[in-house]
Amino acid sequence: MNEDIWKLAAILVALCATAILTGGGWYEQAVLDSAWPRNPNLVRPAEGGANRKKFWIPAHVSGAASLALALWGAWSAVLARNATLTAIAIYILITLVTVGYFAPAVLKVERDSVEPNASSSFAWVRRSRWRMVLAVSMNLAMVVAAVGFVVSR
Repeated sequence: MNEDIWKLAAILVALCATAILTGGGWYEQAVLDSAWPRNPNLVRPAEGGANRKKFWIPAHVSGAASLALALWGAWSAVLARNATLTAIAIYILITLVTVGYFAPAVLKVERDSVEPNASSSFAWVRRSRWRMVLAVSMNLAMVVAAVGFVVSR
């Protein structure tokens, strides 16, 4: 099979993986984040709430691996390479912000007793919306990478 097919496939797999990450974030914001500040038990697995780790850990592992593979696929096409590098930079930024602030804050809610309607919970939800803007930008960069690769051939 032609090597270009494999390279395009790698880029498209990364586009799908980043779309899954974005979709998961969208679901979280639309469903969980709109409700859990009023009812923190919704995000406490010990209380029967959602266990976010079951989705996010495999999703991030596959997202990171597929972006690395996409960089290999896009390397020979300048536009595709630059767009993939942009997507990777955005992904790294999202990950650093999540690991540094968002994950510890929600893990505290899962572990400790946080009162319903706590102002810190609503602030977390408001700040978290910016991750969606970044995630959509990451997806757009991967669309540009795919189109850029096809056009370069």
